[in-house]
Amino acid sequence: MDQNISYNELFQHWLKEFESSDLSELSDGILKKYNVLLSYVENYEKKKDDKIKNTIILDFNNNIKYLFNDIIKIRKVKIINNALLLKEINLNRLFEAEQLFYKNLVASFKGYEKIKSISEIKNHEIDNLKINISNLDEVGTAENGTQKNSALNKDDTQDQKESSEIFGKIDYQMIRFIDQTPPLVGIDLINYGPFIKEDIANLPLKNAKILINEKFAEFIEVN
Repeated sequence: MDQNISYNELFQHWLKEFESSDLSELSDGILKKYNVLLSYVENYEKKKDDKIKNTIILDFNNNIKYLFNDIIKIRKVKIINNALLLKEINLNRLFEAEQLFYKNLVASFKGYEKIKSISEIKNHEIDNLKINISNLDEVGTAENGTQKNSALNKDDTQDQKESSEIFGKIDYQMIRFIDQTPPLVGIDLINYGPFIKEDIANLPLKNAKILINEKFAEFIEVN
């Protein structure tokens, strides 16, 4: 093989890759040719009695390795930048490993943006869904000055419905508080409470069971 022609091709390729922001063509065929050149130089039989020639061969070998490795490094940075911007690349200009690298990066960045977008929407919805049950309208008699029941606001049911749409099906249960209870965050991420004795609230079933087991509340039947 003509090493000079291959070396000049490699050098011109490196120069083009270095000076341009675009990716040059480096197909599997071109890559194979450069690998043949590298293998040829590395396996070149050195002459024990010719130190000058051996030094020249060593320098030539190091130059080829530097140019080849630097091309790969420059291209790696370009591929990452294009993927980060979700910019399309002509895959025919990449060798197989670069194609897979680019595709996986794009898929990862797109997946990240999608999750980020969903998270932002959920956080916005959750902020809108937060309510305080302690401000519910009071019903019942005030004659004995003891019994007080909290009536559910019409908006509460709508908020819980929207929460179920975001987080999936959530079962709710009506309970009566039999003791003063601090505020809590339901599994639907809605703020509930604080509560006082005889308050009534419609809470996620899992939260309701915990309160009942802790003797803070009891189930009530809704006919």
